[in-house]
Amino acid sequence: MDYSKPMLANGRFFLLSGEESTLPMAELVAIVETYDDKAKFETIDKRVAIVYGEFHPNLILRRSAYVNAGGYLLTICGVEDLERSIDTIAFEEFMDDSTSFAASVFNLSSRALSERFEAIIGSAVKRRLPDAKVSLKDPQQIIIGIIVNDNFIIGFTDHTKRRGWRLRRPRARPFFHPSALYPKFARGLVNLSRIKEGEVLLDPFCGTGSILMEAALIGANVIGMDVSMKMCRGTLNNLRYYALESLGIVNSDAMLLPARRVDAIATDIPYGRCASSRGIKTQNLLQKFISQAEGTMPRGRCCVIVYPNTIELDEVDGFEVKEKHEFYVHRTLTRAITVLKRK
Repeated sequence: MDYSKPMLANGRFFLLSGEESTLPMAELVAIVETYDDKAKFETIDKRVAIVYGEFHPNLILRRSAYVNAGGYLLTICGVEDLERSIDTIAFEEFMDDSTSFAASVFNLSSRALSERFEAIIGSAVKRRLPDAKVSLKDPQQIIIGIIVNDNFIIGFTDHTKRRGWRLRRPRARPFFHPSALYPKFARGLVNLSRIKEGEVLLDPFCGTGSILMEAALIGANVIGMDVSMKMCRGTLNNLRYYALESLGIVNSDAMLLPARRVDAIATDIPYGRCASSRGIKTQNLLQKFISQAEGTMPRGRCCVIVYPNTIELDEVDGFEVKEKHEFYVHRTLTRAITVLKRK
């Protein structure tokens, strides 16, 4: 599929995961901005957005952590008007009689009617394309319905997400450490950095390599640093285990960032008993690192930093605070996520 050529001029729809955080919507906005900074957003619900722009929706689906489904928008109608509205959709514009398809409905309301609506969609396709085959296992096109409030959103996609989070969870890696980030969260941080394929992302506190792995998987070139040689070796082992490469894993203090320029930074500042920060307080570590980061990045690029929400980070020399989020982990830890934009 050529992701550079949008198939239709109308909107794209996206269904976000249900985490109680601003992170899912922020991630969607960040990825869209990465490929189309002129795109327009219409929020239908905290979990549903319509985006109008010149990009292929598979770009978002391929790299996102918190987008559950999405594709090209066909129509939005009232739930009660579905049977009348669906017969106006020209399914033959994006599939034919040889196309296998499936219908999938996500019901965000309290009414358990998904199976009935899937049958309505399937019947409408068959009326237009009598020889099209239903394939629940491996469809070429998926007609997606989303019920939200009194709206029924209908769209289509040819993308089936296979993310492999479980295969990359911390305990599945050859090198484990209790401070390791889960891959889904790490992917979200990478996306907030607005890094593109082929660009260079730096994680100056790379730990076990969670962020580097997710960045490499979307096609970025990665550089890692850690003050602990054990962590550096562990990161290399983890990258090799998943057949991923880096531009280098450096055993060095994050106060001495590499001379080369990087396009983005994403990192989780060490904190707590398991941290490899050599006894430096997290607040001091954060401030010293940011003062070094300014000279490493071009103007307009992003630095994503994760730290405990008990620490204040409001004004930063050389950067503007682009956005801030919180992500609940457990009773004693809520992570703060700040996106800084280089002035």
